[in-house]
This record gives sequence, C-alpha cells and structure tokens, in this order.
Amino acid sequence: MASLQIGVQPWTHSVVGFDRGEWETCHVNSRVEFVLDGHGVTKLIGFDALSGNVSIFDASNIELATEALMGRVRLTDYFLSEGRIPLLFCSCGDPGEGAITVRLSITKETVTWDQWAWEHDNFPTEWFPHLPAYHFPFDEYEAALYEAGQMALEIMGTASSIIRIASPGQGIMHWLDKRKRGELACQLDLLDIEVIQPAPDLQDTDLRQLINEVQAIRTALSASLNSRRYEPTREQGQQVVSAAARILDSAEAFRLPGQTQESLEWLRDRFQS
Repeated sequence: MASLQIGVQPWTHSVVGFDRGEWETCHVNSRVEFVLDGHGVTKLIGFDALSGNVSIFDASNIELATEALMGRVRLTDYFLSEGRIPLLFCSCGDPGEGAITVRLSITKETVTWDQWAWEHDNFPTEWFPHLPAYHFPFDEYEAALYEAGQMALEIMGTASSIIRIASPGQGIMHWLDKRKRGELACQLDLLDIEVIQPAPDLQDTDLRQLINEVQAIRTALSASLNSRRYEPTREQGQQVVSAAARILDSAEAFRLPGQTQESLEWLRDRFQS
C-alpha cells in the first residue's frame, strides 16, 4: 500500500501591467500538495511547481473537492470524463484549462490512482505511462482528504511574498525613453523592486539576501540612470555578472517579477560579452 500525505507548495501569481506606470506584481502564495510515498505530485510528473496551477482544494469549494476525490461528483458536466479526477489545475477554477488527472477506483478497502495524464478540453491528452498506480487504504485516504481540506482553510488567501515594479509599458513612450536614456538605464528601472510582503525589515534570510543583491546591482550602476554615455568599469561589470548569477541561481528567484528576472539575464549577458 502507498502512503498519501498532505504538504504545502508555493505557487506564483503574477499581475502584469502592460501600460506605462502600472505595476507588475509577483505574488507567491501557498497551495495544498499531495505527497505520494514521500514525493510531491509536482516532482513526480516534472510539472512546474511554481506555475499558476493549484490543487482541487485550493481552486474549488472544499466540500466539493472532497466529494470529487471520492468519486461522488464531477466538477463539470463535460470535463473530466467520468471516473477521472483532477489533482492540479488552473487557479481560475476551470479544469478545462488543463489539469493533471488520474483514474479513480474505489472499493470498501482500497482507493487507487492510476493512468496519470495531462488533460485539456481542447487538446489531445498527454499520458504519463512512467507513473505507477498508487493504492491507498480507504480509511487513510479519507483522513488525508480531511487534512487537505483543513490545510486549504489554513493557508487560504495568504501570500509569503509580494514584490512589484513599475511597468515601463510597451508603447512609444518606452521606445523614446530608451532612445533618450539608453538601454542600460531602462534595464535598471526593472530592478527598482518594491517589497510589499514580507516587511522590509525581515531578518537575514535567503530572500533578504536576494533583495539586497538586486539593490546592490542597481546602486553599482546608478550613474547610468542620469548619463546615457556612462560606461561601467571592468570590475563593476564582473561584480554585476557575479551578483546576477547568484540571484538567478537562487532558490528564491521565482519571487521576483518576470521583467526583473529578464533584466538580470540581460545584465549578466551584457557584461559577460
């Protein structure tokens, strides 16, 4: 028999500002994770653990989620096919947008998950034949679902970090700004991060170190913000490359807005060449 335990997994939700002056905000929330024989579902299937996909307990009513995982109800009349259940899907709550699914079989003593797949209501099903069948004792399965529901209530609506930047937009004003101030200055604007949560005075942690590294790069190259002709020294360039690499390789890098990560990649490549 396999074990089914309940854990917590971070996931990102980004709000992108397309117009100049709007905010691009990266929220990192928590969601329920199913852990099978000590391995999280996202790791087992090689899924992007930090994507906007959440568990059925996070994306729907907890009572409905429990009933669905017991095979008593379907989330929608058209998707998924009868006898299959969704484990992870879009945080919008629509499994038709794409879901990690399994076939559910229940007896008085045993619950089985098998025939793993990625299903979408508009695309062919992608099967995961390398994943085995998992057989759980019925009582332990029921207890795990109850724990998942309680965990979902506990972590609901909480964010472990919220970091944002002012979006430069994609219109003519951004193009003119690049022409006037230079590419380097515009890239540094994307490193001007604002930490909404946790508090700015958080203790020394990996996240605090990452934030300090981002701010240090912007400070080191600050002269370029006011002078288009400013050219950093070789030593400054090497410091930027090292700092950008440390940030991008950090386990906390996913907490930064997407444009900030892209700017760090640009800076690393710019000074490596």
